[in-house]
Amino acid sequence: MMNEVVALGSCCGCSMCVVTCPYGVIKYDHKSMFPYIAKPKGDFDFCPISEQIGCDVCANACERLGAEHMKPISPEELDVRAFGRSRKGGEDGEYYGVTRFICAARSTDCDLVPKAQDGGAVTELLRTAFEDGVIEGACVAGPSEEMWLKPEPKVVTSVDELVANAKSWYTYCATPLMLKEAVDKHKLSKLALVGVSCEVSGYAANAGASTDFITEDRGKKNVDKQRKHLTQYADAVKLAIGLLCTETFVFDGFLDEYLTGVAGIDPAEVVKLNVKGKIVTDLKDGRRIETPLKEARVYQREQCNYCGDFSAEHADISAGGVGADGWTILLVRSERGETALKRAVEKGYLEVRASSEFPVSMKVLRRLADEQRERADYQYASIGSSRM
Repeated sequence: MMNEVVALGSCCGCSMCVVTCPYGVIKYDHKSMFPYIAKPKGDFDFCPISEQIGCDVCANACERLGAEHMKPISPEELDVRAFGRSRKGGEDGEYYGVTRFICAARSTDCDLVPKAQDGGAVTELLRTAFEDGVIEGACVAGPSEEMWLKPEPKVVTSVDELVANAKSWYTYCATPLMLKEAVDKHKLSKLALVGVSCEVSGYAANAGASTDFITEDRGKKNVDKQRKHLTQYADAVKLAIGLLCTETFVFDGFLDEYLTGVAGIDPAEVVKLNVKGKIVTDLKDGRRIETPLKEARVYQREQCNYCGDFSAEHADISAGGVGADGWTILLVRSERGETALKRAVEKGYLEVRASSEFPVSMKVLRRLADEQRERADYQYASIGSSRM
């Protein structure tokens, strides 16, 4: 994994290898957003546990490490792990992955909508899940104490905490890291995971992962430990919400060079960022500044080029603005996703409209999905491989 994914540059930084490592050998570097093997000496990819007793849990937890050399797990295989079936093909197939229906939703709380990112639908879905006892906690991104614009992964366990973190950040934040803290430290067994496409696919890779590779010759204690760590964190996720994502940005470059240097914006004055074909920045004094997205893209994380999944294809529900002002476009993919939306509507927290009322959003969704798949295909071809 360390050579074929991290060293290659295809590692998305989702952190599932860190979460599932049974022996605490793999750690996470929050600056580079890459995992590393914590050891006093040895080669880059040397894991003493793997060499001594046999352990490849991390490799089997990695969505970017498929059965073939330098290929990720295919989208269709991830479909099966997440939903029990692969997407329908053909002319009337499921273009955005396994999908029950697409709609638009908006919070009925007029005070919440301005605080949220796009319509507040994700917040209301999670509020409903908390109140119905579906979840005890949610793994999300939220502002750090150091700076509002610098996100950090968090476990929230109340609706008040949830609302306080009801925005999106465009620099990378490994929310799956909090699955480990939620399960191991807080002893929570019913969780929501909110993450961008690669993070949700990282969860999906584990959700249906086989443990057959963990052989008895490793000893009963190690077999039990490895099987438990590969499955227990994904098993705790009762609702996965994916955020539509084209790319994320390198923190220092985006804030210091782009926002401050190019756009002339003081990061300390920012209260909200959004991407709508341009960078939309809201400030404390009420001003809104719009700057070209093209200028910001030079600070995109290079790893994002390997991702062909714009629409968070392996979530229970995928959510994003995509051309809708004040509304969230939702792709409902699973039974538990459909139940979550139905309950939020029944409780009066969400109003819903048909996707046909948002033709611009549907065109944007299709275009961005196409562009992202093409970008990933080109990137894998450039290293002599493919993503399918």
